[in-house]
Amino acid sequence: MPLFWTIWACVVVGLLLLVSYMEVNGARKGFQGANGIFLFTSGYLTVLSSPVLFIVTWIWVDLLTALIVWGIAAAVYAALFYGMLQLIDKLLRKPS
Repeated sequence: MPLFWTIWACVVVGLLLLVSYMEVNGARKGFQGANGIFLFTSGYLTVLSSPVLFIVTWIWVDLLTALIVWGIAAAVYAALFYGMLQLIDKLLRKPS
């Protein structure tokens, strides 16, 4: 079970890093569509994939563990997403 959770977490973090890189590069190069759509799409994909994490954990372990893992995963992803938004803002801020 921990291997499944690790694989899911690595895919989610990898997707977040990839789209953050795309957003930063698009904004630096002046691409007009660099408005965060890829970043928020990665968030939607993560939210839509989280029931898979929940259901598999519920079937293989139990309901309480599934709820705990889902809650921890949501909190960690929210913190990572917020941190990435702050980092992107810091990287793209123009000196005044």
